[in-house]
Amino acid sequence: MTRTQRLELALLSIIFMMACTVGIAPPAAPTVPPTLTSAPTLTRTPAASATPYPTPTRRATITIEPSNTPPPALTSQAATVTAIVHNRNGEQVRFITEDGQELVGYFYPAALPNSPTVVMMHQFHSDQKYAWNESTLIPWLQNYPVGGAVVISPTPSAGGQLPPLPPDVSFNVLTFDFRGHGESGGTSVAELTNEAKNWYLMDARAAYALARMLPGADPNRIIGFGTSIGADATVDTCEEGCIAVFAISPNSWLGQDWASNAARVANAGKPVRCMYAANDGDTAVTCTSVANQANYEYIGYTGKKHGQDFLVPRKMENGFGSKLLAFLMEAIRQ
Repeated sequence: MTRTQRLELALLSIIFMMACTVGIAPPAAPTVPPTLTSAPTLTRTPAASATPYPTPTRRATITIEPSNTPPPALTSQAATVTAIVHNRNGEQVRFITEDGQELVGYFYPAALPNSPTVVMMHQFHSDQKYAWNESTLIPWLQNYPVGGAVVISPTPSAGGQLPPLPPDVSFNVLTFDFRGHGESGGTSVAELTNEAKNWYLMDARAAYALARMLPGADPNRIIGFGTSIGADATVDTCEEGCIAVFAISPNSWLGQDWASNAARVANAGKPVRCMYAANDGDTAVTCTSVANQANYEYIGYTGKKHGQDFLVPRKMENGFGSKLLAFLMEAIRQ
């Protein structure tokens, strides 16, 4: 082999060795994720059980602890008031008299806060719904505005026979059934026994006490409005918080001297109105036995109407609405 051939062979060896050592590095091995110790679990958290909104109670339980002390010690009677859902159409209330009798009533809130309250007391053998519903006195007293956004007018009532209240005047209304009447428990009697007379006086006292505890009402401005035995009861039990009384057909039905009690209330500076029909037994004598004076006025009409008959729209006497409105305004602005 010639020298030239040996050099060519050596050169080829060097080139071959370089080709073996110089090349493209292989790609890095992919990273293998760690082995899962357990299969993944899709956890579905169950939705919380749907808790419905509590049904608004249409009943307020008001308990007046029994007291052996007659009015005016109403402040000593404790009361517990549960929530009342304010419904202008009325919410049922239940309350306990001083001798433990449960009575049922309805609270109709005023259109304005901190308004006075009218406590309405029905006559013997009637009930709170029959006595007041036809007259539409309650919505008239509440005086919620009616109409559209532009024209607002006061609440009309009694076919227009009751004049509109001023727009800044509104009343809460509390009605109830005397025991043995309507929805209230207790014994129903055919005649006004002495025991029954005492029952109804206790019922009236409890209603006045309840009116002082109603939410959103002014406890110091309570007005009594009643017919027949209710007319008696409103005056006979008008004490703390009671600022005025409108009595229709009273007659000392409950064993109290109504005229003396009416004079007592009037002499305390509280307006009293006594309305009667001339041929309705002794109611005329009862009303007129107290002389008209600054805080007392009797209002007489002809005929034989008694109690809630005066409130039936088709039977309302001319001038009754204006008399009632004047009384209410005097009561709250004295």
